[in-house]
Amino acid sequence: MIFIDRTETNPYFNIAAEEYVLRNFKEDVLMLWESKNSVILGKHQNAFAEINYPYLINNRIPLIRRISGGGTVFHGKGNLNLTVIRTSNGKNGLVNFREFTEPLINFLLGLGVEAQFEGKNNLRLEGLKFSGNSAHIFKNRVMHHGTILFDANLNQIDEIINLKSNSFHDKAVKSIRANVTNLKHYLPTGTTYLIFKQFLKEYLFKHYNIKEVRSFTKLNKNEILRLMQERYKSWNWNFGYSPAFEFNNKISVSENEIKCLLKIKNAIVLEAEINKLGVRIDLIEKAILSKKYSQVSIRTVLLDAGLSSEEITVYLKLFGLA
Repeated sequence: MIFIDRTETNPYFNIAAEEYVLRNFKEDVLMLWESKNSVILGKHQNAFAEINYPYLINNRIPLIRRISGGGTVFHGKGNLNLTVIRTSNGKNGLVNFREFTEPLINFLLGLGVEAQFEGKNNLRLEGLKFSGNSAHIFKNRVMHHGTILFDANLNQIDEIINLKSNSFHDKAVKSIRANVTNLKHYLPTGTTYLIFKQFLKEYLFKHYNIKEVRSFTKLNKNEILRLMQERYKSWNWNFGYSPAFEFNNKISVSENEIKCLLKIKNAIVLEAEINKLGVRIDLIEKAILSKKYSQVSIRTVLLDAGLSSEEITVYLKLFGLA
């Protein structure tokens, strides 16, 4: 196994790099890496149902869909990401979360911290989740990767969770909501993020018998950048790949109730029913049909329809986009 030394913090690049290494490297690979604030979505999830969309837009936090399954996780300062990519020996199943997480559990045990493997792929401390993990298979190779909440902004993670998920009706994979904690609180006093990362790196080098450290070549980086642009910065991948869904909502404006039912596929509004005081609002219904279910797209068509900024804000809130 080799270690790829990575210093990039661009989340689009980092998610693309995992797929590139999985598909193009022949060696078994270990990577430890960090990203700037970003939300990373499981491949088969509904982007809109999983996140607080207006919060991400207002705070300019990117959402990126990965190729592995599982639930939504937050990347950012104080969160360490661990990736192991291996070729099957033909004896065991490719996906084995217990085997992947065992080195981290044993490492923490050596620091006096007893972490438990719970459920399908999570690690917890005193019942609180600090690590979520997922996997993806490509031919005879498997990528296991996971997050380690060391000293992350847990309040921001709470803000990102979609509090109106009941308004969405779909068959997408749902994240299992869990109370989370930071690992730092359980470690010996004075254990900083950098100290923890270095100690974990040294432990994993011994565990996997790593003798070689590499960095991405110029060619590697160019190919990763190409993949990043083609897939991971694509609205069609990050949002449009969401399974078809319905969105129901109602809000009160000047004591009047407005309701909507939107049917959306590939993140495009296919059908719309909007009622105010029991009367259909045809103008708005027709304006948003065949348009992207995004704040920018819907705001633009409502502006073109002659609505005031106040009216536009009302409808964006009704549609869950503001």
